[in-house]
Amino acid sequence: MSTAGGLGTKGMAYADRRQEIMAAAVREFAERGFAGCSMASIAARAGISKALVYQHFTSKEQLYLACFTGIAEPLIARIETEMTSGVPPFSVPLNVLNGIFETLGEHRSAWRVFYDPTAPTTGETGEAVGRYRRRLTEFSAAGVTEFLGALGDRDPLDIDALARTWTAIVDAVVGWAIDHPEETPAQLTARWGRIITAIFTIGSR
Repeated sequence: MSTAGGLGTKGMAYADRRQEIMAAAVREFAERGFAGCSMASIAARAGISKALVYQHFTSKEQLYLACFTGIAEPLIARIETEMTSGVPPFSVPLNVLNGIFETLGEHRSAWRVFYDPTAPTTGETGEAVGRYRRRLTEFSAAGVTEFLGALGDRDPLDIDALARTWTAIVDAVVGWAIDHPEETPAQLTARWGRIITAIFTIGSR
């Protein structure tokens, strides 16, 4: 997404204005959470009037849904690509992390919008949030099933335990990446590749 600069310029095309509002909203949602921000605070961050925001989005929920979907769809598509690439199971975890880093690009804080604990849980927005989050949970379970299966482990409780752990690890890894914006996706992937290798090495001793 582009920055919010230039929002005060008259005559901006409708689609461009909408994208600029969404860019400001993503930063606001990422920093304050859905419950902690308002249409007024989003307008202030964008440098425009609240009335102008309402010309594009009728409610905070509608704006959040647009932002959430804009984040979720490319993430889901990229992770699905990595999951179905046909590489060995042991290569998938790092490939997925790399896919997340590259998809988020410079806008890593958008990850916090995806997992905002204060996001709506009902209505059209709540339904979309739940659907996309479940999709990631399904990816995690499928990846772990294949990973452990390659090691001869098909215990359903082992699969469930590792799937939940992996989901938490990914969240923590992206959180670390958000705190270190100076690291490029390639550097992040290399770093976590070293860490994952070290963990496997320790486990094999």
